[in-house]
Amino acid sequence: MKNKLIIILHSEDEDKINYALGITATAASLNRDTELFLTGRAIMSFLEKDSKTKLNNTNSNELLTSIMELKTKISVCSGALHENIIKESELRKDISFNISGLTSILNPKNSRDQIIFI
Repeated sequence: MKNKLIIILHSEDEDKINYALGITATAASLNRDTELFLTGRAIMSFLEKDSKTKLNNTNSNELLTSIMELKTKISVCSGALHENIIKESELRKDISFNISGLTSILNPKNSRDQIIFI
């Protein structure tokens, strides 16, 4: 059994966002259990009103579409929503987000998971 790959995206830099999307899409397409965990200011690029803001690389939207089609889990840190004063209702409607916290990733039952922080 392959270990789950969790990409924690904290950066709001558009190149780093694109790279995180690329890693996530590639791992998911290889049938690896994968999760994209949005935290910090990265969540600003996934708001309904600013959905294109930091997804400007030529393939960012294509990668995001692939991630969604592969039914990859996309989580948003509840603490980041609070810190950025964002309501869950302000997130993009075309993406099914799971609202959770770091405890869901750092839980001892997930000790074999691989984590990449961007």
